[in-house]
Amino acid sequence: MSSIASSDTSSKKQALSPIHTQTLQALMQAVAIPSYRALATKAGISRWQIQQIRSGNISKLRLETLIKLSDALEIPLATLLNHFLPDSAATPADKTPQPTQLPAPSTTAETVQSEALQTLETWLIQWPTIAKRAQDRPDLPAAKLIPFIRPVEQLMHEWGVEPIATVDAQIPFNPQKHQLTQGTANPGDLVTVTHTGHTQNGKLLHRAKVKAQ
Repeated sequence: MSSIASSDTSSKKQALSPIHTQTLQALMQAVAIPSYRALATKAGISRWQIQQIRSGNISKLRLETLIKLSDALEIPLATLLNHFLPDSAATPADKTPQPTQLPAPSTTAETVQSEALQTLETWLIQWPTIAKRAQDRPDLPAAKLIPFIRPVEQLMHEWGVEPIATVDAQIPFNPQKHQLTQGTANPGDLVTVTHTGHTQNGKLLHRAKVKAQ
């Protein structure tokens, strides 16, 4: 993919990872993006941010940037993360992929997911309630933001993150899954969900917040 390699006139102050560079080139080739400049333009990101991907420094980029990049490359965000995790360059030298091949996803995906979920914990707790209130009031400006969160919601689904209960649902109180924030309730009593909790592949991340009837 010489057209991509020759078009890169950015500073070489930062060491580039051959594996990450080849991976990015293969992804670009798959969607007919001819150069890093063209990728930056299509994604609406900077050349420096692309440099971080090629250098194996994906952790330096914000989630918003990664979503833009995955959209430009026409791949799920989870796929982008799996291909550019810090140790993905550990592919044996005798199995270095050709430009049309992609290295196998990193084996540290679970660790990265766990760290990302800790960072997103506040968002996971608050967003379902905000979205529900916005849907109930479509005249509110916040309702216009909902479509922009869909990629993050899709990523959570791909990672096995599932809600415990729906906001405003009335459910039997279960202290192991629900955190009572208002009133008193015994196990089995009906309570109303104010903030949905989440599990990941069956493991509890945080309990749903509920209030007594």
